[in-house]
Amino acid sequence: MSVRKSVPMGPEDVTTLERMHAPVSPERQALAQLTGQELDAGASDAEILAALVRAGRDAVTQQVATTGYAAWAAEMDDEDRDYRTARRGWDRGNVMDGGKRA
Repeated sequence: MSVRKSVPMGPEDVTTLERMHAPVSPERQALAQLTGQELDAGASDAEILAALVRAGRDAVTQQVATTGYAAWAAEMDDEDRDYRTARRGWDRGNVMDGGKRA
């Protein structure tokens, strides 16, 4: 891993971090919804920043997956779509029969 020069936090970043220290702030509630975890009441700056990084990483990962899926779907031709439709019907039929496959 290369070493990079650190970039200082801007005023908006500092304001957001300060708001994150309030246990009932909208920012903190949104972060809890995004990460699925609530921070402890006395969470440190490092804990809050780590949670923000996790939320950002998860959002980026989700965006990559969504974009990749959309590109894959756009590349499908009529034959691909017909096959997938037929396959779904075949899979559903086998699940209804107790999951047995021919």
